Amino acid sequence: MSTKGDIVYWLNDRDEVCFVNSEYDEFAGANAGVAVTSEAVLHRPLWDFITDPSTRQIYRDVLSRVRGGRAIQFSLRCDSPTCRRLLQMKVCKGEDRIIEFRVRTISEEDRVCQPLFDPGTTRSADLLSVCGWCKKVKVEDGWLEVEDAITHLQLFERSVLPGITHGICERCHHSMMDMLAT
Repeated sequence: MSTKGDIVYWLNDRDEVCFVNSEYDEFAGANAGVAVTSEAVLHRPLWDFITDPSTRQIYRDVLSRVRGGRAIQFSLRCDSPTCRRLLQMKVCKGEDRIIEFRVRTISEEDRVCQPLFDPGTTRSADLLSVCGWCKKVKVEDGWLEVEDAITHLQLFERSVLPGITHGICERCHHSMMDMLAT
């Protein structure tokens, strides 16, 4: 489900979310993101929503470069159970030391429902790592698309699916580091 316009949110100089536009809430609501609607995120630090240490460091580097005057742009996936979605995020300096995040949908592709990405699915205490950029799932010997990981890990043979934690795969980490170095 696309929004009509860009999703926009701002961080203040304490890295707290200080503004979200209506498209932000529309997108969160349409994607079962009750935990990240404006009521849940406003006046809270970005760091409350990024738990993986590598991902935190990348976002710290992004914010540092943007505060230094450089705009940063990168692509990432934001999938739902029934949609594979590619987004483009632009992070730039705004007025009064505000950092603006502007997110645009580049492409959407319907897919067979993937309960692994359904936030309403009952979960076990086990955790499965999903790359926050490409949405591939970590398996013992690398990273696979969700459909392949489900088969490889025999997830549907379990009575309860594992929880999801986010990280970053090696390919996306190298890509982000290269982008930040230029």
